[in-house]
Amino acid sequence: MKPGTFHLAVVSINRDKYSETFIHDSFDRFPCRKTLLHGAYLPRFFTGDRYSSGAEIPVAKPPFYRKQLESEEAQAAYNLEVWLKSQRVDAVLAHYGPSGVAVMDVCHRMKIPLIVHFHGYDAYRRDVLESHGLQYPDLFSQASNIVVVSDDMRRQLLAMGAPAGKLALCRYGVQVPELAPPAPVPGPMQFVFVGRLVPKKSPDLLLQAFARIIPEAPGVRLRIAGDGELMETCREMTLLMGLESQVELLGALSRVGVADLMASSHALVVPSRRGSDGDSEGTPLVVMEAAAAARAMVGSRHAGIAEVVIHEESGILVPEGDVEALAGALLRLVRDPESATRMGTNAFEMAKRAFRQADYHQKLWQLICESGKISQNT
Repeated sequence: MKPGTFHLAVVSINRDKYSETFIHDSFDRFPCRKTLLHGAYLPRFFTGDRYSSGAEIPVAKPPFYRKQLESEEAQAAYNLEVWLKSQRVDAVLAHYGPSGVAVMDVCHRMKIPLIVHFHGYDAYRRDVLESHGLQYPDLFSQASNIVVVSDDMRRQLLAMGAPAGKLALCRYGVQVPELAPPAPVPGPMQFVFVGRLVPKKSPDLLLQAFARIIPEAPGVRLRIAGDGELMETCREMTLLMGLESQVELLGALSRVGVADLMASSHALVVPSRRGSDGDSEGTPLVVMEAAAAARAMVGSRHAGIAEVVIHEESGILVPEGDVEALAGALLRLVRDPESATRMGTNAFEMAKRAFRQADYHQKLWQLICESGKISQNT
């Protein structure tokens, strides 16, 4: 089968979530006919263009021997089954483990290859593992390929019973310029945090660490881009610690806004830690964006972060949850800005070698082609 006639259905809970650029970019670049299915783990809507709201998957009348479907969920599954058949879908790529669980039986009945792409919480968070995770063994058995974004995640799924031969490591990628971006403008050190304001991202620990370096570095700045459940906590902490003139809470930014913010900053801080609910990172895309921008990084030894930030070369790694160590790393860069510039240069060279977006897309497309038994030639 040729790619032009191949129909790929991509299942994603969200249609166009700002923090899921890795899903958006790959969808846009698949060289085949593709449809996005969204609205829930078991999708309710479809669209060929993720910028439009799309249409609801039509309600399908069951045949006479299935006079009544036992639940709303069963009806939704049957609707999806009929839709996949009517659209002649050749393969399904499900983003996140629970989405894979929701569609696996439909794909199995229709003999449609299923590729499931894990990203983070779906491999670690306790409530997810206690609910959807109970069906992961069946998912591992039925899936053609299982995509992970870090070695840590690979080990996690192996421990849960995933066959080693089905696991494929595909780290995210970003657009990397041919020439290194300009070094930061000389002046007071400006740190940047980019990510959802949720416990595993640890913006609260970052604020605690940042407050500790102010007495020795009064001109330093911290700009926080993102939104989430800890936004109000961050606002309150900023006020209580008297950091209003040093900390800026920017809210969620567009991709262009993030790029501009990175260009005007000296270093990215990624202080993620495992949440009390077990939630963990995959490999944060922002780390690769910082590398492509030739910016140094301060990160925790957590999940995929420690796999892409090389300690003392492209950044500084500290134990997760260690406020004192995080403050020490920040202060070190403030005192030695030349070190931050050197690490940023090293990070850029690594981005050129290992973080190219085209490589991620090519590897993911290769897995789809293998599952769907089609030629990779476009």
